[in-house]
Amino acid sequence: MNRSKVEEYIERRQMQRQGVFRILQQDQQHFLINNHPYTLVADYKNAFNSEALADRFSSILGKYDYIVGDWGYGQLRLRGFYGPDNPQYNPEQGMQTIQDYLYEDCNFGCAYFIIHNQEVQLPRKNRRPGRRFSNRRKVSGNSKKHQSGAAVKEVRQSLKQPPLKERKNQEVRRVKTGKHRQKLIVKNKNNKREKA
Repeated sequence: MNRSKVEEYIERRQMQRQGVFRILQQDQQHFLINNHPYTLVADYKNAFNSEALADRFSSILGKYDYIVGDWGYGQLRLRGFYGPDNPQYNPEQGMQTIQDYLYEDCNFGCAYFIIHNQEVQLPRKNRRPGRRFSNRRKVSGNSKKHQSGAAVKEVRQSLKQPPLKERKNQEVRRVKTGKHRQKLIVKNKNNKREKA
């Protein structure tokens, strides 16, 4: 991709995202983003801009207790951090690492703001592995205990079977393709590969 295509893509995404998130100021410190309350905790060098925040905000940020917005080269960057009471808390993304983030990952002396999410929206727990698509068959009550997220996933492919008369001239070999992978190779007896 060349630079003009990347810029075109960015402009198109900005147009699509425009107006998705709306910010309603209640007072200097409190505001709502799509009816979810937030509090402005820190505003260094008047960095807080509600219009820029609305343009850059994403629903994925709703799971964080604190969101840091920092400015660099005219662009607003948002990063989320967890509070100690959040079930998704991990020390690398805890609120105690905000100052480290500002010193190490942001431009020196850049303008930044910190907002506190008053109503954290925890994401729904992921479904069991292998149950991502709705077109798969449903699991009956007794067989649920056997589906505990096995490491082997079945890949189904529809293969066109040759007529029975042609199958007599075929041979099948099992070939290892990786550490724990293998495949069947069906060949005609005249060494012509048909299916893999």
